[in-house]
Amino acid sequence: MEHENEPEHVQLKEIPRTLRPRIPVSPERQSELMYELRQARGSWYGLWYRCLRLSDEYQHCCANNGKGRLKPMYVDFGDVVDMRFEQWWQRTGRYLFAERKVIPRVKSFTHRRDLDEIHNLRDKVVLEIPLTIRRSTVVRQINKILKDAYEGREVVPREQSTARRKLAKSKLRKETISKMLDLYELRARNPELTLWQLGENAGIELDLMARTTDGQLMTLQQERIRMGIAVSRYLKQARNLIWNATEGVFPSIKSLGNH
Repeated sequence: MEHENEPEHVQLKEIPRTLRPRIPVSPERQSELMYELRQARGSWYGLWYRCLRLSDEYQHCCANNGKGRLKPMYVDFGDVVDMRFEQWWQRTGRYLFAERKVIPRVKSFTHRRDLDEIHNLRDKVVLEIPLTIRRSTVVRQINKILKDAYEGREVVPREQSTARRKLAKSKLRKETISKMLDLYELRARNPELTLWQLGENAGIELDLMARTTDGQLMTLQQERIRMGIAVSRYLKQARNLIWNATEGVFPSIKSLGNH
């Protein structure tokens, strides 16, 4: 989904450094673009793209030019099957996840006329800081004011997002998700392997000093059973993750439907 009207400045919550439009292309601009691509590939955005590529249902949707149950997802994400990540990110991804409103930041007002920029005090605290007292004293007093101001507030950055597609609140780590998807792909390539063999090939690490309930070190057979249980759990979570990604909820491994 290439966007004709590019925003003047694309802001992405999960990538600290963001870019201006693609034109004109200078060596500095090209360097910035390559930096963004590297960051995006390893980000939550890149993992969402990867999940869609692994979804049989979304692959079918792409093959049918967006027809079917997943049409709303296709309208936003487009064809991720026949498009390399670099192309998809530049044409679709960075605009799909771009913030439509400027991300709030702390401002410093050094002139009285600057105060005219403050139109309302909703969700704000305005401080007057005399520079004639010690910095440590100022910091201590500011921390006390902020503690009182944030009392009863829970700020979840992802919930404040104004992007067209938002990331879900989650405690999942990117490394954990990558491991799930690696294992899922390994299973697809090697359906003949047992669960414990999959775990070994994927480098799944278990506690090698684990003991049985009576305190004895586990036998090789017991370790393989334990590995199989862990791999089975990872594969189930990966299936949930991929399904939820096609439902527009990412990252999440909760069971949201039949699949």
